[in-house]
Amino acid sequence: MKLSSRADYAAKAMLELSINPNRPVTLAYLARLQDISISYLEQIFAQLRKHGLVRSVRGPGGGYVLNKTFSDITIGDIVEAIDHPNNSAAADSQDDETHQLWGQLSQIVYSHLNTVSLEDIHQRRRNNQGVHQAA
Repeated sequence: MKLSSRADYAAKAMLELSINPNRPVTLAYLARLQDISISYLEQIFAQLRKHGLVRSVRGPGGGYVLNKTFSDITIGDIVEAIDHPNNSAAADSQDDETHQLWGQLSQIVYSHLNTVSLEDIHQRRRNNQGVHQAA
């Protein structure tokens, strides 16, 4: 089970898009926010677009927006779009018991990631902010 930095950047970018889901966000803005190159983000967003998670908006004020509601996009969807966990499963399909164990662990982690939506993360942030403000 390996989550790449690309998947991490993709999840952070998707969270940013979900703050104002109808307002397009430019890659230049996301690149500045995450301190990474625009070309790196272009590669990430090509995968996200290919998997139907985002769509581009052309013209002045254009950028990227979510292609689904943020309650319908899970962290597992994002990781799968970027890291393709099924491709690595074939490499780990050796008869070795440790490979099988890591494969099972990966399935458990991905199953969990598929239960956490972008909306869930926003809700946790709101709950944590409420706890900190009450303290």
